[in-house]
Amino acid sequence: MIKSLCNLDVSKLNWGSVPDWLGAVGTIAAVFVAVYLPYRSTRPKGKVNLSWNYYTPIIELLGVSVSFINTGSTAINIKKISLGIVGTTKAVYLSDDLEGGALQPGEEYVSGVSAVALYDALKSKYGSKPYIEVRPQAFDSLGHIFHGKKHRINFTQFERDVLFQRNLYNSSPISMEDDKVHFETKKID
Repeated sequence: MIKSLCNLDVSKLNWGSVPDWLGAVGTIAAVFVAVYLPYRSTRPKGKVNLSWNYYTPIIELLGVSVSFINTGSTAINIKKISLGIVGTTKAVYLSDDLEGGALQPGEEYVSGVSAVALYDALKSKYGSKPYIEVRPQAFDSLGHIFHGKKHRINFTQFERDVLFQRNLYNSSPISMEDDKVHFETKKID
């Protein structure tokens, strides 16, 4: 059998006509569309954004929030929201595990932390670097991870932005305790 395959003359094979080839390509494309389109329309889709919340009369940074908007056509059960540190396996945990309450298409969930708490947490871990990159992310109950755009945090500018809040928090240590930031270990791209 192997010897007969080695002696096979490829030029004498019937490769079919152009319409045969077009029909085969069309059949393969139809199968792909029939399998892929239903999956695409029902898979979870969402958009994750990072917002820097400023108080405008004195341009003071008050906090940082991460929002998740369900942009798909099916409900999504968001479990947690975090701020991933790019290039490490760490993430700043911004929300507790959320139980129940799936987000319907078009609905939004927002979680945040005060600027001072975030600055202190990041500075204690990464203070030797002049800047770090962060990426907002949301995790759903099925294990999907939704990523937002990367943002670069300059520690010198961040410290200037939270100066007023730092003075306020130092005079009220109880409110600082309420805003503790927790790190979790996750793989961040």
